[in-house]
Amino acid sequence: MSLPDSGKNMLIDPSKRKISYLRVSLTTRCNFRCLYCYGLPDFVPGPDPKLKDEQLLLLLNAFAKLGIEKIRFTGGEPLVRPGIVDLVKAASAIEGISRIAVTTNGLMLSPLLPGLIDAGLNGLNVSLDSLKGDRFKEITGHDGFDRVFGGINDAIASGIFPYVKINMVVIRGINDKEISNFAQWAIDRPVDIRFIEFMPTDKSGWGKDRLVPEKEIKERIGLPITELPRSDLHAGPAQSYAIDNGQGRVSFISAVSHSFCKNCNRLRITADGNVVGCLFGKRQFGLKEILDDNPTEAELVEVLKEMITSPGFRRKVSKQSISSEQPSMRRIGG
Repeated sequence: MSLPDSGKNMLIDPSKRKISYLRVSLTTRCNFRCLYCYGLPDFVPGPDPKLKDEQLLLLLNAFAKLGIEKIRFTGGEPLVRPGIVDLVKAASAIEGISRIAVTTNGLMLSPLLPGLIDAGLNGLNVSLDSLKGDRFKEITGHDGFDRVFGGINDAIASGIFPYVKINMVVIRGINDKEISNFAQWAIDRPVDIRFIEFMPTDKSGWGKDRLVPEKEIKERIGLPITELPRSDLHAGPAQSYAIDNGQGRVSFISAVSHSFCKNCNRLRITADGNVVGCLFGKRQFGLKEILDDNPTEAELVEVLKEMITSPGFRRKVSKQSISSEQPSMRRIGG
């Protein structure tokens, strides 16, 4: 159910961008150790301070009052958080929220999928950076390719998702030779292969020599593709393309070679209650202490309205999405 027009689109930043999309990290914990996220294979995460379920739901209700319509749960790995199905169910019942999505590594997806769907999940991204088991293990530090692939197939078979979105971070010298194989997968399967440019984040090992820009990825796909109109207001930075005579599609998230700052419609909440205005920005707005004081929803709404207009909280429209900042994806959320 949608809110009356007078209660929507109140999250408007100083650059006149309307915020309708919230990415929520449920935990910093993960059962993978992906090279571009955790850096070193022997990384041991510290404590996992996270908002209580009731605090998180109060926050989501307040954001919905201000025009948030889509919520995506991320991590870490969101499916390791106890009670994830109940959280999805409670979030999907919030007035004004029409989309509940999850980005997962897929390891725990198969057993949880029926409950998540019953709870209201209607969007799914699975991170998968290789179609080869040995390379998958090299990238993730886990020998779980068959389980992840099985979870993807279960999601496709459910028929719930128009496209099961597959996130592939393309890294030269690691998995770039698989670009055409991923694209071929979308010919006869309803998947959206999302080719993500390798971004300069904390401990990712990023370098210009490891970047495969969008232009080159398109050339290496080797299939005729047609740009699709950006009709989905909550699609985020991805630009999608149809594959001729294909069931699926391919998309590109190209923060390094392109800028999507002008159309940015999202905020991020870290697992410990900080609101991030821009992935490559410096400012974060801490809500944990405010939530610990048990505010009313109306009080929290006023705090959020003040936050969005705070100078510097959101980066101005830029010619490049990235900056000199190198965010920690395991702390901010994928």
